[in-house]
Amino acid sequence: MLVRMKLHAAGPLFTPQKSRATQRWRSPLLLVTLGGLLFALLSGATLLFMPMSPIRRDFWVFAHWTGALATIAPYALYQLRHYARVRPFVMRAPYRVGVHAFFMICGTLLTGLPLVTPLVAGTRLYTMVDLAHIFFGFVFVLLVSAHLALVGAYTLAQEPDATAARAAVRHALIGMCLIALALLYATIRSS
Repeated sequence: MLVRMKLHAAGPLFTPQKSRATQRWRSPLLLVTLGGLLFALLSGATLLFMPMSPIRRDFWVFAHWTGALATIAPYALYQLRHYARVRPFVMRAPYRVGVHAFFMICGTLLTGLPLVTPLVAGTRLYTMVDLAHIFFGFVFVLLVSAHLALVGAYTLAQEPDATAARAAVRHALIGMCLIALALLYATIRSS
């Protein structure tokens, strides 16, 4: 295997250059986006599965809604940059799964907005929209998880420096979890 080499400015030492794919797994924008999406999943699951008083429920709805909306801007920016780069490869399985995940998050957003604005809780229409929101959200989680797993496996298979590639993928997963857990911890402490 050929390893790309780069000359350090400090001297004649040669070291493998990090590839662009490995660097993308370490992107702060990726970490913030995935961390925010994971927080939206965890806070939404808390709303779905945890019994709570109406006041605490309203707080968690607000936290879920605020966290999800705050994630939309970095997600949109990341998606624009990401799709512009991978458009030629969209027929490969990992990228098709990613495109389907994108449509699911659009459905999640479109069904989530009416839940906090015009619909009255407890009505039949609210329940149908809420179930659609839960469906889109969980299908998005499944698809984005499959997309990340496939792209991660593809990155590991294509990179000349497997150790650096594994470390970069691990960095993304750990960073995403830490961001989401910090947000969840702050929400729990505030409620």
